[in-house]
Amino acid sequence: MTATEPRENDQLFFIDKEVIIVKVYPTFQLAKVHYLGAMDTFMVDFHALLPYADVRSSLSISLLGGVL
Repeated sequence: MTATEPRENDQLFFIDKEVIIVKVYPTFQLAKVHYLGAMDTFMVDFHALLPYADVRSSLSISLLGGVL
């Protein structure tokens, strides 16, 4: 979890993939990001961005009966 607000062009990790911050929306605590080497952007809660990759095991929603 980031202790400070990220800035444009910062390189951080979203789960285990490196992302680049495109724009920060501090009022909503959101950041527009794109994966390294990709141009598609998406929004994430900037508290979910880390300075290191998160390699902990996790369960897929589909294993719990959810639909993706």
